Amino acid sequence: MIEEEKEDFTNMPKKPFTQEDLTVLWNKYITELIEDGQKSLASVLAANHPIAVGSKLNLELPNDLMKNQLEKGSNPLMSFLRSSLNNYDIKLHITVKETIQKKFIYTPEEKYKKMQENNPDLRILRQRFKLDL
Repeated sequence: MIEEEKEDFTNMPKKPFTQEDLTVLWNKYITELIEDGQKSLASVLAANHPIAVGSKLNLELPNDLMKNQLEKGSNPLMSFLRSSLNNYDIKLHITVKETIQKKFIYTPEEKYKKMQENNPDLRILRQRFKLDL
């Protein structure tokens, strides 16, 4: 959960909003960041869109670096969303869902197996001409 500056939002509006409203404003904020030259933060926000569950915004990012970058730039984002949606109860919850790293192919046998996945007839060609790896 992102730690925000301690502001008292108890008497502020908590108007309900739709996922569509959130997505439109999220994309608008990304556009504003790009126009302002903050392309790095914009690319972090463009990596995924949050899912609204009540006033909690769940966002999955692929790595901790992106999470840290977003946490540093989250106060202006949250101010924008809260005022635009007229809901000051919004909280952003970021989870990191690391993806499996791409496996690189190094040995001739690994290369052959990968090529054979794409073209099974390669095995027949190798046998017919008695080719070695």
